[in-house]
Amino acid sequence: MEPSFAGVQQAAALGVAGVAWLLALGFTAARAALVASLPLGLAVAAAFPPLSPLAAPALVVVAEVRCPPDVRARGGGMFKRGGEGGLWPLAIVAGFVVAVFATAVSWGVATRGFGLSGEPVQTALAASLVVGGLVAGFIMALLARRVAFLEGLWVTALYSLLPVVFAAPAQSLFTYGTAAAYFAVILLTALLILGLAVVVGGSFGFLFCGDGELDFGWGYEGFIGRRFLMGKGGDVVGTITVISVLAVAVGTMAMVVVMSVMNGFSTDLRSKIFGANAHLLVLKYGSDFTEYDDVARQTSAIAGVVGASPFVLNEVMVSSESNLTGALLKGIDTATIDGVTDLRKNVEKGELSHLATPEQIPVPRPLPSPGGATEAPGGAASAPGTAPPTPRTGQGALPTKPDAALDDAIARAAGGIGSVPALGIDKPLPGIVIGIEMAKNLKVFVGDVMNVVSPIGELGPTGPVPKARAFRVAAVFYSGMYEYDSKFVYIDLREAQDFFSLKGAATGVEYKLEDVDNVQAVARDIMRTLKGYPYRTKDWMEMNRNLFSALKLEKIAMFIILNFIVIVASFLIAAVVIVFVIEKSKEISILKTMGATDTSIMKIFVTYGITVGGLGTVVGIAGGIGVCWMIKTFGIGLDPDVYYITNLPVHVEPIEIALVGIAALGLSYLATIYPALLAARLKPVEGLRYE
Repeated sequence: MEPSFAGVQQAAALGVAGVAWLLALGFTAARAALVASLPLGLAVAAAFPPLSPLAAPALVVVAEVRCPPDVRARGGGMFKRGGEGGLWPLAIVAGFVVAVFATAVSWGVATRGFGLSGEPVQTALAASLVVGGLVAGFIMALLARRVAFLEGLWVTALYSLLPVVFAAPAQSLFTYGTAAAYFAVILLTALLILGLAVVVGGSFGFLFCGDGELDFGWGYEGFIGRRFLMGKGGDVVGTITVISVLAVAVGTMAMVVVMSVMNGFSTDLRSKIFGANAHLLVLKYGSDFTEYDDVARQTSAIAGVVGASPFVLNEVMVSSESNLTGALLKGIDTATIDGVTDLRKNVEKGELSHLATPEQIPVPRPLPSPGGATEAPGGAASAPGTAPPTPRTGQGALPTKPDAALDDAIARAAGGIGSVPALGIDKPLPGIVIGIEMAKNLKVFVGDVMNVVSPIGELGPTGPVPKARAFRVAAVFYSGMYEYDSKFVYIDLREAQDFFSLKGAATGVEYKLEDVDNVQAVARDIMRTLKGYPYRTKDWMEMNRNLFSALKLEKIAMFIILNFIVIVASFLIAAVVIVFVIEKSKEISILKTMGATDTSIMKIFVTYGITVGGLGTVVGIAGGIGVCWMIKTFGIGLDPDVYYITNLPVHVEPIEIALVGIAALGLSYLATIYPALLAARLKPVEGLRYE
């Protein structure tokens, strides 16, 4: 028996929680080993994931029992506060409560205050994770009297259990469900946001309150930090500083360019989908949707609705003299379709209005050939006085009900005759609009005749007999998407109702909205107007769920991967700051003897990371926007037969540019925390020992 969809998602949530707990246990084991003054190699081995669940409890006990007397004399210990402490439980409880409270408030405001549901709630929760994490980290730093990095890991690990315990609310964040992998990536991203926010908040708390009083001043510390920035003349540290700035700039520029190109592809794809499809559908259970005009009239006045149009949709087989293929046949109302889709704008040959007036479709005349025979548009010659050959039914073609009148009508139409009065056919063949790829496949042009076969036919002696009808190509469209151009065909709504024997019924009513992101709210208003059952709605997110989920997953993954470039640059910043600390140990000791506090020393070296990260971020964003402008202005050509677009699309999103800048600056800042703490904890005696 296969597991349920909800069960798979819960298993993914358990896996993510397991990763968070392994990290917390591993760092706890390593910290306990250091508190107990055990060898560094043992601390690293204890942090290894397979060993950490067993090693962490044992080493915590050892740290409590074997804590060195000098460390204990300074107020240190495993469960103590201050720089010599390991883990302060009260800080974990306070941080977890603040994070959960921020999430609960955000959830309530988003769902009950603004009536949001599904994916829009994710944005509100992400904001709550940032704000709640910063506040929680700040409070934890005040309680633990240190940056509280380990406490932040435990808050994140405890928070990871919420999607497991509250599985239903977590799954409701995805309106139409999602794959387990995407669900896991979203949870991992949320935990990463919370963890980083807690660490940043904790560092702020220690910087501004580490001396026991609130101090937001950054005066002489910033001045000294900037003087340290470039080092002395010819100093290698200054060269490394320039390299660090360039490394951050290159990583930031790469993120800006790649994210903008991905946005370009996503925006182009989205515009093509919205141009060929409606934003929202209203359907009815059953097959008797005959009141579609009343439904369209009632719902068109709802706020946010731009246009409404009825439609009929079914699968068919289309064939010409050269080939055949499967297709989706859609019956449309040419009078109202312009308010819903861009089909008329996408027509490249012929006229969409000819669906309602098929007699105006230009009919190709037979070509004279040597010997007095006539040549049909398909290229086959026939003797004078005989009709061109009809489409053959052979291998690969569906068997259809023999109909001499239909075959004769197709033959006469192919020969340039629009009606057959002798057979009772006193009107021209109905029109059909096809995509450019289908036209290439079937080798037909405007005015040529196609045969449409529907599996929904009459019941014969041997079972259901497919129904076939001839149509004349009225127009050829180009939507920019191969799937639509090769599979969709359009006919007039009345012709579709007659062809499928719907007795005046329609499949549904499609709508275009002012704001596609507000589709769920409009759908709820429509359902309230129609009083619910037997009607139901289906929006663009549900119809293209897999596609847009894949695009979002790809963008998140690419953002995380490209951040590794900035992470490498951050390690370079951390290495340079450590060199600074070693090189400036005498100056640090002198400043401390003059009254500088630990937080003041820390601010000096944090200034370096912020300056390098800020310069690199500004240069990288400027360079990235410049590269995007060049790509958009001069263009990078693509093969339209492969990519279905002529140039590489670029779309710069200001919000994402801001996120890239915040990520680069934040990583640069985080890289300086540990070296700055080393400088702050340096004792003046050690710095002046060899002077």
